Amino acid sequence: MSRRKNQTALSPESVGLQCAALHSRVLSRLVTRLYNQQLSDSGLRITQFSVLNAIKARPPESIFQLAELLGMERTSLQRTVDKLIEKGLVESEPTGNKRSLGLSLTAEGESRYQLALVGWQAAQHQFESLVGKQSWQQIASELRRFSHEVKQKL
Repeated sequence: MSRRKNQTALSPESVGLQCAALHSRVLSRLVTRLYNQQLSDSGLRITQFSVLNAIKARPPESIFQLAELLGMERTSLQRTVDKLIEKGLVESEPTGNKRSLGLSLTAEGESRYQLALVGWQAAQHQFESLVGKQSWQQIASELRRFSHEVKQKL
């Protein structure tokens, strides 16, 4: 017998109210829009800024390592990194570890990162003002825990 037959039928409204994927994606799109508005002067989008920030914080030895850090699919991350390389913001160099290429910010990448950081700070402040700074710190901690738990099951 399939699992579907054992489960109680749910109304579409009930599914919509309970769906973690739906609610997290709606919030993600709205927060992304808020950050992108504040980052617009830098010419970067929040995804690109996040990649630059991760490279700056922990220079990766491979795209796989960076994808793990950011919780992204490697192919999606590769497209973003390729765009950053084309813009002259990131460079890749052999790490000496097999065929791995390490990533680092170029001088232009560092300059653009600093400009975007001002927009990021404005967006972060705006977001924290909307949801409450202390509430956000608690939620962020829970989201990191949830992410860890889900990742363990994948």
